[in-house]
Amino acid sequence: MKYRVHRLKANSSCHFSMLLTIGLVLALLAGCGAPSATPVPPTTAPAATRTPVPPPTAAPARTNTPLPAPTPAPPQVTARPASGSLIAFSSDQDGDFEIWIMDADGSGQRKLTDNNAVDWSPAWSPDGNRIAFVSNRDGNDEIYSMNADGSNVRRLTQTANADESFPAWSPDGLQISFDSNRGGNWDIYVMASDGSGVRRLTEHPSEDWITSWSPDGRRIAFESKRDGNYEIYVMNADGTNQQRLTQNAVHNGAPKWSPAGSKIAFFSRRDGNYEIYVMDSDGANAKRLTNHPAEDSFPSWSPDGGQIVFSSGRDGHDEIYVMNADGSNVRQLTDNGAQNWSPAWQPTSRR
Repeated sequence: MKYRVHRLKANSSCHFSMLLTIGLVLALLAGCGAPSATPVPPTTAPAATRTPVPPPTAAPARTNTPLPAPTPAPPQVTARPASGSLIAFSSDQDGDFEIWIMDADGSGQRKLTDNNAVDWSPAWSPDGNRIAFVSNRDGNDEIYSMNADGSNVRRLTQTANADESFPAWSPDGLQISFDSNRGGNWDIYVMASDGSGVRRLTEHPSEDWITSWSPDGRRIAFESKRDGNYEIYVMNADGTNQQRLTQNAVHNGAPKWSPAGSKIAFFSRRDGNYEIYVMDSDGANAKRLTNHPAEDSFPSWSPDGGQIVFSSGRDGHDEIYVMNADGSNVRQLTDNGAQNWSPAWQPTSRR
């Protein structure tokens, strides 16, 4: 998964075809260091040089045959995280990537979208009532939103000759940040939650993408290749005062701010393979949380900050796992032989 998302972008009309397979993306990243122009959560590679991106337009090839049941029973877990909350994720268990949700212990898996396109990169609104996501159902990757039960789907972006990906809601629910190659290369934009008032926040010849808002709404963490490899940066919510947080020669990506605002989780290949790390919000005291030969990627915090859900290929294919915020007590939530990635934890329980 590492950068299956990145591949996906490339594959999807240069964006979604990129991924071709969440598994493929990770493999590419592992072989090349940082993903070359590519998702993070299938068509031709985008105008900008980026390799990693989410699922391809066509269902990616895989060696594992998914279980016939669309809602497989998850393995037993020792503890039930964040009682009552939900986890959204993208999965191709029914043949193409769709948005799914499940209870925080892995039970009750159900599909929210159902079409022949690629739907991926789910992001919850702060009140937990809506989900923004990416889909190429209208020919190219665009940002959409829907109710938490899959109803009332709305298209938010309208760029027929470009692609968008990785939406993230502001803490007040009024804005959504995302990345787009509409300007000729991948940069970060922000819009009102209804899709109006689009503004560009970064303007750099390299790739900027995958955003996360600080809980106070004042800053945005993002991933950029402007220094030769993917690193984590932070900027003010208006795009000013851009600062680099990570400093090493490998891929660091998919930053996710903790609910308390003091930590940022991310994945990195600094120790030879992709693992989940956490650091202070100023980039200090980076700590490795996972330690497995497979690729771990795309972390997301539980609402109380006590746990982290993530994607991992440790079972031979991409599945969703959860662990305590210190890296202990890792449990597997999905087990369907398909590609499952880019999990997002519901901020609050609204069922």
